[in-house]
Amino acid sequence: MKKGFTLVELVVASVVILVVLSALFVALLSFVRGGKNLELQDGALTLARVEIVEIERREEVPAPGTSVHSDTLWGNQYTVETTVGLHGENAVDVFVAVTSGNSVSIELTRRFYMENNTNRQELL
Repeated sequence: MKKGFTLVELVVASVVILVVLSALFVALLSFVRGGKNLELQDGALTLARVEIVEIERREEVPAPGTSVHSDTLWGNQYTVETTVGLHGENAVDVFVAVTSGNSVSIELTRRFYMENNTNRQELL
């Protein structure tokens, strides 16, 4: 009797190895895509927070309206849209929406209360 593997055994072993490697490759791709999505979400949230902080640091409450600008963070391109709307007589709502293509969208809302229609008193 000869020692070694038959051709059928080698083909079966090769197919099993190929299936296992394919499954590992698919899992790795999923992991990489998930990491990229988390990076985009983190960047969008950071830009939205920065926009809110910049508005908080102003001495006057922003006028109602919408502004849109592009920004880049960690090599990713984002669109930042800020909308200011009146909320009653003594408050202004600020909505900041940050998007990156079609995959990520983050929205933050902050309400500013005013004294004498010019200065903000308190934030929610």
